[in-house]
Amino acid sequence: MNRVAPLFLSASVIAMTAPCALAQEEEKETRRDTFVGAIVLDAVTIEGFQNPNAPLEGRVARSSATTKTGRPLLETQSSVSVVPRAQIEEQGATNLSEALSYSAGIVTENYGGDPRFDSLFLRGFNLENDKFLDGLRLMRSTQFPTSAPAFELYGLERVEVLRGPASVLYGAGTPAGLVNMIQKRAQADGDFTELGFSADSKGSASVYGDANRVVDDRFAYRVTAKGGNSRTDVEEIDSKRGYLGLSASYALSDATELEFMASYHGDAPISPTGVPSGLIGQVDAKDLREFYFGDKSVNDSDRKMGTLSFGLTHDFGNGWRLNNTLRYTDFDWDYDSVYISGLTGTSVGRGVITQRENFRAIATDLRLAGSAETGAVTHALTFGIDAQKLRERAYTGFSTIAPIDYAAPSYGGITVPAPWYTADKSVDATQVGLYALDEIEFGNWRATAGLRYEWTRQEGQSVTNFGTTDYAREDRQLTGHLGLGYLWDNGVSVYAAYSTSYLPQPGFDIDNNPLEPTHGKQWELGAKYEPTAFDGLFTAALYDLRETDRNTSVTEEVEGGTITGVRQIGEARIRGLELEGVAEFGQGWSVKGAYTYASTDISGENDGNELANTPRHAASLWLSHEFQSGPMQGLQLGGGLRYIGSRWASDANTERLEAVTLVDLGASYEWENGVIGRLNVNNLTDEAYISAVGLNSSYYGDGRTVQASLSRRW
Repeated sequence: MNRVAPLFLSASVIAMTAPCALAQEEEKETRRDTFVGAIVLDAVTIEGFQNPNAPLEGRVARSSATTKTGRPLLETQSSVSVVPRAQIEEQGATNLSEALSYSAGIVTENYGGDPRFDSLFLRGFNLENDKFLDGLRLMRSTQFPTSAPAFELYGLERVEVLRGPASVLYGAGTPAGLVNMIQKRAQADGDFTELGFSADSKGSASVYGDANRVVDDRFAYRVTAKGGNSRTDVEEIDSKRGYLGLSASYALSDATELEFMASYHGDAPISPTGVPSGLIGQVDAKDLREFYFGDKSVNDSDRKMGTLSFGLTHDFGNGWRLNNTLRYTDFDWDYDSVYISGLTGTSVGRGVITQRENFRAIATDLRLAGSAETGAVTHALTFGIDAQKLRERAYTGFSTIAPIDYAAPSYGGITVPAPWYTADKSVDATQVGLYALDEIEFGNWRATAGLRYEWTRQEGQSVTNFGTTDYAREDRQLTGHLGLGYLWDNGVSVYAAYSTSYLPQPGFDIDNNPLEPTHGKQWELGAKYEPTAFDGLFTAALYDLRETDRNTSVTEEVEGGTITGVRQIGEARIRGLELEGVAEFGQGWSVKGAYTYASTDISGENDGNELANTPRHAASLWLSHEFQSGPMQGLQLGGGLRYIGSRWASDANTERLEAVTLVDLGASYEWENGVIGRLNVNNLTDEAYISAVGLNSSYYGDGRTVQASLSRRW
């Protein structure tokens, strides 16, 4: 395996709208008038605009880095959610899935408690390869869908969700949207330090630290680190992880700023086996949830991921700015993992997957942004080009090993025979996209028009002992977004929007022609409210989303018999309503709530069925109170309810997952010297519920976890 250096520098900077943080004060005042694109270190709020990369003091965000323009969320004709660090800490979230568990439209735990990935479903689709880090795609394979590796949550400033087709900004992807993670970056407004440790009831423990230093009025840097382990309900699964993040910003001049960022992950995530579906309901659920079907003599994992990136921002001084982001990603993962197959009585069949992965990628996003006026109409214009080049090499082997008896388990002494299936994959891919956005203001009217033309080219193959799959293909696609909205002076806005997307897929149809991409299109009506009496944002979105050109298996008559293959005649349709609100009231009260309704329908393959992992109803509510005076000053109490409605386990609609209601609690106390003690309990009632069903196994959601931490900030 190609080892990553002990410290693989990485960085990712999203070119976003804001003035240069380290420039002179006079230059700052000039730049604040336009706010159309730059890298920013400090938190600045200008006429309703908010730096979307900077830390938030509270829970209410007014702008998003994911939209690439910095326009206030109230005026954006899309459904966007932001989960800032304050909310992440209050919930006691330790991974991306937990951080998004109180957001509308998202279903988590699609492989149960899984330290390898953050598996998420949004508006009926799996977001395995639709996760971004600072606006550039984070992935480990060119093939959709393949789960991106989990990124350390402590290294993130916020997490953002953009719902609906987003190809006009980000290229190929599912029509449901994407998740964008914003990495912690250097701040120019002063020095600060945090040190702490945490532990939980399952045996996980970690130490962490975060330090920011301002060297002078032009240079600042930040170091973030965390090390520890992560245990699940299965005691034998103990995944170790180390993380290091670096960030630095240097103002080359009053008009030009350079930012470097780096991240390095070294971990050993163990794959959960799940449980045999045939044992569910036959034995005690909690005993089954905690049973170890793997074997330590076989399970092994070694994963390294490093990223190195820089961003350059230049202000031309006439209201136009140039932003460039460039990132290199290096990923290696070797693992051997036990999986389960058939069930005979209490004897559970098992196998071993041997995987050797190597992935390299370089990606960039270059944007020119400025403004122009045509009479009474103001245009905020953005012209961009993004590109990425990917190289993937992977070996996969499947072997059969001795079964395990649930009633009388025996571990150790496993001999892994030669694999019965092997695959060597080698893929190189290139993607280039040109896009343009026009954000229009005319009085209280707002409109957005965007177009993107993208080229993708891929070559390579997967060679197995059963044959060869050719991955060579070329695609060209035009996608777009149109939105129209109206903004009232009382903080209410409404909008209507139409957007499209596309997603290439490998393989050939029944006529031996390369498969065309699937295509997404969505109509969305929305309303947003930003109250003036308190800090808050409430949103509602009503949408009709379709994906066409889905694969459908067909059997056709030919001369001499029949053949079976694929025709792209399938479609999936999702119609839904999403309500979400976050607010900070007076006297230390805050709330975050969400409700989701979704109706799905499939035509073609699984005709008439509903999409998997998409409940008809889901809802969540988190309420907290901070005592601001009296003997309990410094104490904060919070709690939440999460309802996940009944849903199908697969598109085949053969097994239905039961609805579940989960209770979470949180409490913290901050002393005057900056010491903070925190206690969180997730799944308070210890519900034993199936969160997902795989090919040969089912996966339980996380059981009750009690987590405590103690840190000091100064």
